[in-house]
Amino acid sequence: MKLLTTLLLLILPLLHAEEPAPEKRELLSSHSTVAKFTGIKDHVCRGATGLCPDKCGSSGKLATFEIIEYLAYEKPGEYGDPKQTTFQILIKDNQGNAKISAEILATIESLKPDIKVKLSWNHDYVTKDKSSSPERPITKIELEKSN
Repeated sequence: MKLLTTLLLLILPLLHAEEPAPEKRELLSSHSTVAKFTGIKDHVCRGATGLCPDKCGSSGKLATFEIIEYLAYEKPGEYGDPKQTTFQILIKDNQGNAKISAEILATIESLKPDIKVKLSWNHDYVTKDKSSSPERPITKIELEKSN
C-alpha cells in the first residue's frame, strides 16, 4: 500500500501539469527598407550569466546592414523601435547553430558587401514559456533590382 501511495504522489502532479501556453507575439513596430549589406562579423556576448559568452547562444556571426531608405514603417506598439540607420542580426551562434530560418540564412550568406537588398523586419514582444523578451525577426530579404 505504501508503494502505491508513493507512486500516486509521483504520478498525480504529472497528470495535472499545465500544458505550456502558446507563444504570444505583440507587434511593436515593422520596418520595410532598402539596405546595403555591410558584411558578417564575429560578435561576442558581454552578458553576465554563467553561460556567457561561449554557451549562452548570443555570441556568433552577426550580419550587418546600413539602411538607405524606408519603404514603409509602422509603430502600433508604444515601445516599438523608431526608424533605424542600421540593422544587425545574429545569424549563427558560436556553436554553429542557425539563429534564423534556413532560407534567410542562405540568402544572407550569399550576399557580398555593398549589395543592396530589400530588407524587412518586425520588432515583436514575445511571451513563451512564462518568459517575455523582444525579438526582431527578418520577414523579407531579397536583392534590390538595381544590383
